[in-house]
Amino acid sequence: MTGTDTLLPACLALVGIATGLMWRLPALERLDTLLMQRINKAEVPGAADRVLGLMRIAGTTPFFIALLVIVGLARPAWALGLALTAVVAEVITKVLKLVVRRKRPFAADAGVVVRLPRLPIDPSFPSGDAMRAAFLSGLTLAGTSMPSWAVLLAILAAIGVGLGRVRSGAHYPLDVWTGLTIGFGAVFAWAGAL
Repeated sequence: MTGTDTLLPACLALVGIATGLMWRLPALERLDTLLMQRINKAEVPGAADRVLGLMRIAGTTPFFIALLVIVGLARPAWALGLALTAVVAEVITKVLKLVVRRKRPFAADAGVVVRLPRLPIDPSFPSGDAMRAAFLSGLTLAGTSMPSWAVLLAILAAIGVGLGRVRSGAHYPLDVWTGLTIGFGAVFAWAGAL
């Protein structure tokens, strides 16, 4: 293992965080907000919203933990490292939420259409659901020999979770971008350390 096996994925996460924080620049905040509004208010078939709503499950904490347990049971040699990496990714996400404290779109703009069964109470930046979905998606790429159709489905699920979080009014696009890069960066760093 070389230092670049874990350094490059860590850099991916750091670049994702840095570029995600660019919403603090007024012009990019307006663009991020405009893009969220366009996605949130776009007229799409009801089936598309139902599919995005179902895909949200792939980013939830219980689903994340369940899949990590299954992978850990199937590959015991991975269990501890994978669990520690997942905890680090979760901690990074939670600390950023507490430090940055970005308001969620539905809390910042009364015109946002909310498509959530219940409103999250934590801050918006970064998206934890996108991070978890990307982590699990990256797992299919990084440390397993999955068939290409399964890898494609996992990547589409991560993208779908992120898109669904913007569509539901829970996140801005840069929140999702940052969550995705933290998730992919963490799991690729773990794979590099194997």
